[in-house]
Amino acid sequence: MILSTLALLLATAGPVSAGPAPSPAAVAASTAAAQMPIGTSTQTVSTIYTGDRVRDPFLPAAMGERTARRADDAKSLGPEVVDIHGMTLRGIMKDSKVDYALFASEGGGTYLLRGGRLYNERNKPVPGITGVIKLKQKTVELVTADKDVQVFRLGEDEKDKEKP
Repeated sequence: MILSTLALLLATAGPVSAGPAPSPAAVAASTAAAQMPIGTSTQTVSTIYTGDRVRDPFLPAAMGERTARRADDAKSLGPEVVDIHGMTLRGIMKDSKVDYALFASEGGGTYLLRGGRLYNERNKPVPGITGVIKLKQKTVELVTADKDVQVFRLGEDEKDKEKP
């Protein structure tokens, strides 16, 4: 159909000027462009789905994107060092059997206190750190191997409630 339309247009155009003949590549490109259906979408999967560019909700907005450590880098650094004083309590959850506390560290890592043990984001126990969750008081205590205790409170502080 396209060829018959092209032949009709060429026949009605009248005499052709004495210019050079079009190259076979130019003719092939023009016929390929004519064969493309109208309304073809140029969108790809990566332009439609943008979920991979969403930031981590546990990181402060100013920090930007967090880079993951490679496994060989983690092995070369030795055991993981966690500062309990640089952590922030993000939430306390209750399951039918166990209570959970969710922490975020200054470096962007997330930790979970479950069953008295602190676990890193790979669900590996952090050595030397234990904890207690007091759900009714909305507090969590983390204890290091040196018996250093850090108490975290969820929600408003007592001091903030007293201020007018």
